[in-house]
Amino acid sequence: PHFNPNQLTHGAPEDEIRHAGDLGNIVADANGVAEATIVDNQIPLTGPNSVVGRALVVHELEDDLGKG
Repeated sequence: PHFNPNQLTHGAPEDEIRHAGDLGNIVADANGVAEATIVDNQIPLTGPNSVVGRALVVHELEDDLGKG
């Protein structure tokens, strides 16, 4: 499941209401290499909802970003 400390609905990174862990899609190249830089105010590095020590999961298929 997505990181969702505020119990909100699934959405896209640009949506105001979304899981904190809804970070969007990344695309890998022909060698399977993907690079991404994520800047997001809903994934804090400190405090009770810090993402430090948590895993980052990359799925094979494209996320529908809550628009499914």
